[in-house]
Amino acid sequence: MSRRISQSISLTPELDRFVQTLVASGRYQTASEVVRDGLRLLQERVALPPSSLAQPPAPSGGHDS
Repeated sequence: MSRRISQSISLTPELDRFVQTLVASGRYQTASEVVRDGLRLLQERVALPPSSLAQPPAPSGGHDS
């Protein structure tokens, strides 16, 4: 297992509820697992070929939503 670095992040109330719901469902054991899984998905999305990134994503209401 790789070394872990502790960080503090701020979430909107909606994202916090989403994280807590995923943990309560048993799908994830901790909020950190939820965040790590989400970041892995983002890594895959960012790693797409440049032609795939030419179309900007739909606005999400800000970076924190």
